[in-house]
Amino acid sequence: MRLSAISCAVLLCALPADGNNALLTPPVIQALTSIDTIPSTVALNDAFGTQPLDNLLSIALDDTIDLGIELRAIRALPAYCPALPQLCGPGTPVHDALILLIDGAAAQGTPHDLLRLRAAVEALGATHSGLADDVDKLMSLLGRSSSRDVRATVVRAIRNVCNSVAISQLGTYFFNEPSRQVQLAITAALQDLGRCPE
Repeated sequence: MRLSAISCAVLLCALPADGNNALLTPPVIQALTSIDTIPSTVALNDAFGTQPLDNLLSIALDDTIDLGIELRAIRALPAYCPALPQLCGPGTPVHDALILLIDGAAAQGTPHDLLRLRAAVEALGATHSGLADDVDKLMSLLGRSSSRDVRATVVRAIRNVCNSVAISQLGTYFFNEPSRQVQLAITAALQDLGRCPE
């Protein structure tokens, strides 16, 4: 009897906390709990049915739900950018939500917020916006974050945004970066950024 009670408690602890978010139906939870991949728009459209982007944004911006589900929702946002990457800039729901998440998580600084920050930074890079403003937003995080992992994530996102204006900024920052891991990320980014437009 005691073994079954322990098994039941373990099972309940393994279930995601949903913060009473009505959007977290079983198909949505299944789509957003894949460990190795970001869910495709097809999977998310099937899971949500109607208004998939609005629903995904609601989950990505809800810090009361299971953190793993929230992080996957954040990372899935760039899939809903318009077909041309240049159009995923200010004024689009995806871009505005990512900037909001970056600003909020950077200001808080809790361990969960650092994970949210990394997810939002990765997602902003994945938009491949090519915008100098996005480079500036990300560069501002390099000097402020004490987390080596956040700084390495920021550098990779700058590379993915793909605007050659970042070359001089990253080149200057390189000499102030104490972490070898981040310096290696900067070196790789500088090689790729040479092929990006200004």
